[in-house]
Amino acid sequence: MGRLWMTWSIDGVGSAGQNVADVEAACRALVGSVERSRRAFDVPEPWEELRASALILQDRILGPGREVLDQGREWASTLKGVSILLVPRE
Repeated sequence: MGRLWMTWSIDGVGSAGQNVADVEAACRALVGSVERSRRAFDVPEPWEELRASALILQDRILGPGREVLDQGREWASTLKGVSILLVPRE
């Protein structure tokens, strides 16, 4: 599996999209975005929940997500305020 198009959204922060090289790069982009989003919150609790969701989604991306993407199909998941869609690119 090669390059991917990813879109993701973080409740209370926004959404974005970009091309990434592989699932590992998608994980770095997702978790990095959540890490940077901390400044959007006045208190830590909402951000901590979003970060926990991103870390769980990272495990899903590297497990079942990778399996689906290796078959050439898109994969999406949402968990407590964090959503991601990965689409294989040729």
